[in-house]
Amino acid sequence: MKTIVLNTLEKHTISDKISTLVNDADMEVINTSDMNIAHCMGCNLCWLKTPGICAIKDDYESIIKKLVDAENLWLVSNTRFGFVDWHGKQVMDRIVPMLNMYVEFRNGLERHELRYHPLDFGLLYKGKADQEFLEEWSQRVASNLAGNSLGVYNIKKEDESCM
Repeated sequence: MKTIVLNTLEKHTISDKISTLVNDADMEVINTSDMNIAHCMGCNLCWLKTPGICAIKDDYESIIKKLVDAENLWLVSNTRFGFVDWHGKQVMDRIVPMLNMYVEFRNGLERHELRYHPLDFGLLYKGKADQEFLEEWSQRVASNLAGNSLGVYNIKKEDESCM
């Protein structure tokens, strides 16, 4: 089972903490804080003109290629105003090429068809946030990817010394 962990925390090494919480031998941690990743423009070219390929040519190209082969996706993010911060949101918005522009009903909800395969999703977050809200968001993200929620875990304040 291939697991991709997108660590958006700035220049922090938390690989031991991630390994403890994720617990997958086939895991790759990608530290995105040093990468050149632009915001999604919402141009829909990845759906209309170049299916599955983002029009933005930056470091996210290598990430999306790895996600195509992955079964699990974990996001490691800081929080602001009770939700994932802009770094986490930016990385998640760029996952759109994994989906198709056509919609279908899954579990009674309208969702985009998958371009590749289901992807399970989980969240590790740092800071103060509404745990219940983040769990619901994680379930929705997983549902959008036709997968299951892997859970939402707060990286406790007492553990911040190792970040």
